Amino acid sequence: MAQIDVDAFTAQVLSHWDWSGEDRSFGDASSPESGQKDEQHKPKVKMSVKRRMKASEREKLRMRSLAEALHQLREYLPPDYSRGAQPLTKIQTLKYTIRYIKELSSILEQQI
Repeated sequence: MAQIDVDAFTAQVLSHWDWSGEDRSFGDASSPESGQKDEQHKPKVKMSVKRRMKASEREKLRMRSLAEALHQLREYLPPDYSRGAQPLTKIQTLKYTIRYIKELSSILEQQI
């Protein structure tokens, strides 16, 4: 089983990403950095209360699902990665999981 360089793989995936349909500007649209003028922006349409409530509920379900997945992932990590009584943050969980998978991969490669 070949070990994957996560950083190289991520860079490769992002290099093929289609950024054309997304607005990557930050901050005020009239700022010189964005390259856009106020005339080009359409007025923001207000979302109906019912639609907003449905969207909020979907977001809550998505976040619960993510929290549950991270909780399950933390259970697979060895105790060496935990910080005692305080649970790992989301980013720590992901980073430690990547490190753990790399360690397991290297053990497998040594056995082959």
